[in-house]
Amino acid sequence: MSGRDRYRRPSRKPYQGKSGFREKKQFIKKERKVVILDLLPHGHIGDEKPSWSRNPIAQVITFPDFVLYEVKFNRDSKIKVQDINTFEYFSENKQLNEVLTKIDFNDLTNTSKALIQSIIEKEIIESEETFINFFNNSTSITPRLHALKLIPGIGEKHMWEILKARDRQKFVTFQDIADRTSLSNPAKQIALRIVKELQREDIKYYLFSKTKRYE
Repeated sequence: MSGRDRYRRPSRKPYQGKSGFREKKQFIKKERKVVILDLLPHGHIGDEKPSWSRNPIAQVITFPDFVLYEVKFNRDSKIKVQDINTFEYFSENKQLNEVLTKIDFNDLTNTSKALIQSIIEKEIIESEETFINFFNNSTSITPRLHALKLIPGIGEKHMWEILKARDRQKFVTFQDIADRTSLSNPAKQIALRIVKELQREDIKYYLFSKTKRYE
């Protein structure tokens, strides 16, 4: 696969969920890390079913593929917002159950939206090596567009600064990037890009989130 093709938007039809896409049965691989963004014990307020008959819903994000889902959860469990573990762990401990649907950013509750960037940024910091590899190995997507320029805060000047610095010596940490370029907070900038990909507005290329690929 060429560097250019790596970032191309997959040519698949979108699914339909609450945001207006085609519904498709979804699942989460058991080894995926899952973070609880919000818990809705009585489902969504707009649901026409009586509150007692609604599914208890957890809104979650998975790592390292950065995809949003709604999953049934067990009301009797001690699961909490911001809990993190593998989907297998949550399932075996009878905390999370059936995956209901893949969702978009606009389907998130206000609580989920308020937490998501900081949660993503924390995961990026914990998976630092993966994202350092992006800064060290990213390539041009088209003759006029380098993948680095899709990161918020990186314009033409910053791009050349990063490319020249990595040519002299590969980056080893986020602090190394901050010390040798004018990009002061690489983890935050990547988190902003991932949130933008989850919002799916005017996004032609997906660098990190597999939300489009899973449709």
